[in-house]
Amino acid sequence: MARLITKRRVGSLALALMTILPGQGVFATTETGAGTVNVLPALEVEFYQHLNFGTIAPSTTQASTVKVLRGNDNSSICGPGLSCLANGNRARIRVTGAPGRLFSVTDPGSITLTDGNGNSMLVDSFIGAGSRNDSAFGGVRQVRSNGQNNMNIGATLYVGVNQPPGLYTGTYTISANYE
Repeated sequence: MARLITKRRVGSLALALMTILPGQGVFATTETGAGTVNVLPALEVEFYQHLNFGTIAPSTTQASTVKVLRGNDNSSICGPGLSCLANGNRARIRVTGAPGRLFSVTDPGSITLTDGNGNSMLVDSFIGAGSRNDSAFGGVRQVRSNGQNNMNIGATLYVGVNQPPGLYTGTYTISANYE
């Protein structure tokens, strides 16, 4: 019987403690966490020279191409049958971002130049290079210590037989993304 009384007293003591300390479990613990974020400056792409295929006179007998090289200004190459009357220029862009961070640049694919009268010409085979003549598209680059990378872009224009005269224009998008 003495044993029964002891169990009852211990049970009463535990019940009394639970009543006195509501919500405080015997083995309860808490910990506080923290959250952080490092916000980088947005990557920005700026054109400081636009792609220009120059002034051409088309052939009356064959289609051809005009290639603007990425390496130098005034460096367009006219294919067979075309007359290049004024050289074109490469596009030049500046990518600005967080120094030391990796980024990639998208290849614009192909675009169409139009004259506003229903005539058009295709532009594709965009090729880009950085200041070290490394490829601008399809790879990962590192933002320089000054926060800027300059790149040159060339492309190929397809000129039809007897292409109608006019000023042909179009746009393309170059975007840069952190890796």
